[in-house]
Amino acid sequence: MAASGLAAALREADRRAAALIGDRRLAEALAIYERMAAVAPDEPWVLVQQGRVLLLGDDADRALAHFEALVRRFPRAEAAWQGLGKACYDQHRCDDAVAAFTRAAELSAAPALARYHRGMAHLLAGNFSDGWRDYEARFAVPALMPRNFDRPRWDGTPLAGRRLLVVCEQGYGDVFQFIRCLPLLRGLGGDVVFECPGELRALLDPLFAGIEVVPLTGRAAPATRFDCHAALMSLPLLTGAALEDMRRAVPYLRASPAEGGVAGGRRVGVCWAGSPTHPQDLHRSMAPETLAPLARVPGVTLVSLQKDASRWAPLPGLCGFLAAPPLPLDDFQATARVIMAMDLVVTVDTAVAHLAGALGRPVWLLLSRDGEWRWLLDRDDSPWYPTMRIFRQPRLGDWQSVVDAVCRALAAPA
Repeated sequence: MAASGLAAALREADRRAAALIGDRRLAEALAIYERMAAVAPDEPWVLVQQGRVLLLGDDADRALAHFEALVRRFPRAEAAWQGLGKACYDQHRCDDAVAAFTRAAELSAAPALARYHRGMAHLLAGNFSDGWRDYEARFAVPALMPRNFDRPRWDGTPLAGRRLLVVCEQGYGDVFQFIRCLPLLRGLGGDVVFECPGELRALLDPLFAGIEVVPLTGRAAPATRFDCHAALMSLPLLTGAALEDMRRAVPYLRASPAEGGVAGGRRVGVCWAGSPTHPQDLHRSMAPETLAPLARVPGVTLVSLQKDASRWAPLPGLCGFLAAPPLPLDDFQATARVIMAMDLVVTVDTAVAHLAGALGRPVWLLLSRDGEWRWLLDRDDSPWYPTMRIFRQPRLGDWQSVVDAVCRALAAPA
C-alpha cells in the first residue's frame, strides 16, 4: 500500500476506534489499534493511541509496560511521556509521574497540558506548594475550556483600589471545598466580587459579608465592572493559605437541621452516585443495592441524600426524610438541612461529601482505588475536613470490601 493510502487507512481506522471508545467498547477499539500497530509499527501516534485505550480499560500494569517501552523506543515523543505519566499516576507512583510529565513539558512547544498533569501528581502526593503552581497551567489548556477574560489575572498582590472578580469553576464539590478561601480576600485594599451560581447563593450567603455577589449567567464575563479576576480554586496559591489554616476554618457552612424526619435509630444519610457526566463517574459511583447491607446493621436507618434517585430501582431499607413540607433535594440548602439532621453521612466522592465536611458533620467517604488528589494517598482521614473518615477500595472496582468495612464500623460500639 502506498504511503498516502496507508495514512488514509490509519486515519479511518482511528475514527472507528474513537467511536467505539465513546461507546465504551474498549476491547474492540484496542483490537483496531493492535491491527494498526501491526501494519504501522513505526508510527508513534498509533502506539500512543493503543496505550490510551489500555489506560481507559484500567489495565494498569499493561499500560505502564506499554508506555515504558514506547519512551525507550521514541524518547522524543511528547505524547508517549504524557501517557507514561498518566500510567504512573494511576498506579500512585507520583515521583515517576512528575518526572514523566516534566519530560513531556520539555519536549512540547505548548507545555501547559504536561504542567497541569504534573500539578495533579504533586497534589496527589501532598506537595501542595508545587502542585498549586503547576495547577495554574489549566488556564492554557484549550481542552479544559478555561474561561479567559480580557482583563489580567490577579497575581495575589494588594488590590490597591482595584476591583477583583472571583469566578467559580468545575463542580459544586469544588465550590464547597474552596469557598472557605473567599473571606481571606477581605482587607486587600479593593473591592471583591464573587460570581455565584444561583442555586448556591442562600447556602453560601454567610461567607459574603463585605463581598459583592453577582449571578453566574454563563461562560461570558458577568455584567459588572472588574479590573482583574481569579478562579476560586486558585485562591490557595494566591492567598498563601496553609492547609492547616483551611482545615481549622471548618465548619464554614451552616444550616438549621430539618424538622420532622425519621424517628428512632441512628440516622445515616447515603449518596451512592455523582453526576454521570463526570469523567471518573464510572469508578467513583456505585449501584444503590451495593449499600443494602448498611440497612441491616442493627439500629441504623438509611436516608437518601441522592440527587435524581429516580434513575435507579428503590433501595431496600431506604427511607425518605419525612419533613413538613417535603424538602426538594435539588436545593443544596435543603440538602444541607437534611445533612444537619443526620447522625452520619455515608457517600461516594461527590458534592455531598464536601458539603457534609464543610458543615462539620460526621461523614464517611467511600473512595475508588483510582482516588483523587483531594484525598491524597493511603490515609483514612481528610486533609480538608476533620470530621471525615475515608474508606478506600483495596482493588479497583472492589466496593464490596468497602461496604463490609463500613458495616463493621457502623456495628462497632460507639
